[in-house]
Amino acid sequence: MKNRLPRVLGEIKEKGNYRTIRYVKPLSTTRILYESKEYLNLCSNSYLSLHDHPYLVRAAQKALDVYGAGTCSSRSVSGSIDLYKVLEEEIAAYKGYHKGLIFSTGYMANMAIVATLTGEDDIIFSDSLNHSSLIDSMRLSRAKKVVFRHKDMNDLEEKIKKEDSKGTRFVITESVFSMDGDVAPIDDIIGFKEKYGVHIILDDAHGTGVFGEKGRGGEEIFGFSGKMDVQMATFGKAFGSFGAFVVGDEIVIDYLVNRARTFMYTTGLPPSSLGASIAAVRLVRDNISFKDELWENIGYMRSHLKAAGFDLKESEGPIIPIVVGDDSKTIKMQEMLMEKGLFIQAIRPPTVPRGTSRLRLTVVRGLAKDEMEYAVAVLIDVGREMRLI
Repeated sequence: MKNRLPRVLGEIKEKGNYRTIRYVKPLSTTRILYESKEYLNLCSNSYLSLHDHPYLVRAAQKALDVYGAGTCSSRSVSGSIDLYKVLEEEIAAYKGYHKGLIFSTGYMANMAIVATLTGEDDIIFSDSLNHSSLIDSMRLSRAKKVVFRHKDMNDLEEKIKKEDSKGTRFVITESVFSMDGDVAPIDDIIGFKEKYGVHIILDDAHGTGVFGEKGRGGEEIFGFSGKMDVQMATFGKAFGSFGAFVVGDEIVIDYLVNRARTFMYTTGLPPSSLGASIAAVRLVRDNISFKDELWENIGYMRSHLKAAGFDLKESEGPIIPIVVGDDSKTIKMQEMLMEKGLFIQAIRPPTVPRGTSRLRLTVVRGLAKDEMEYAVAVLIDVGREMRLI
């Protein structure tokens, strides 16, 4: 191991993919301090800027006062404090499903769904750009895996017709793809559910709270709220807290409670996270102005970046990929932006396919007009210097 690790790390450095951790201190909703310099944070997933909202902070503090700092037990033993029941019932109702189950992270929730609900006689049809948590969970599954081209419904249908199975056939997709920001054709996939009897597993981590008239997520765009067989989403993005949830029919949730190892064998979330998440769900459910204000910012940033000549691909919503291509060139552009006070991270393989390294810009509700004006001006200057526009 002592010989292998330095060699592999050296290879990673040569390819321009070496990662280091940047420890930052939040100064406000959109500004951070890194190595004694202030930056505008343009890579947060706190789309609705609720992570420091007074209502969530007070709810977290109240939970701390009543329940203490931690649950100190798995959910199956004594970790399922009553806040869990409140949150599970309210998130299921908000999403339009019968029952919900809270997990510690989206990664663990996806592991539970895919590895637990699929069996050796089943087939999984997976979008080629699905999140790593879905890919890893499929590796743990005993089902056959079939990958279809990204959002290509003709390819998916051909593979569904070709692959027969004694068991169940599942289609797994993100609603809003985390690195490309584009939206899955959920209406077409629902059609395959009706036509071929496939079951749909939807990862709505980046859709929840942002997309749809009431912010219920990607499926609401197409008028299908509550129609997936299983849906997963998180509290650590638009809801500004921490944790994840799975919603579905009662039998699905009960099965996960009894069989999902990532549910049974991990300590429950701290009460403060549960309290903040309950507050966030109620805030978003009862007031769509947070979502509407976000989309005003999205409209401003997208229109100005497009007018400047940036190719934003098929992205929609707050995730804006600026594809550079070469890994080292992407790092160079990131450094140039940071020199001008913009905190944006370079996304490289294995997170994205080789040759598509990019800067993943995210728009949040808390961005002020002058902050967006400055960000656009800097992006245009650096984009021209890097010959992207």
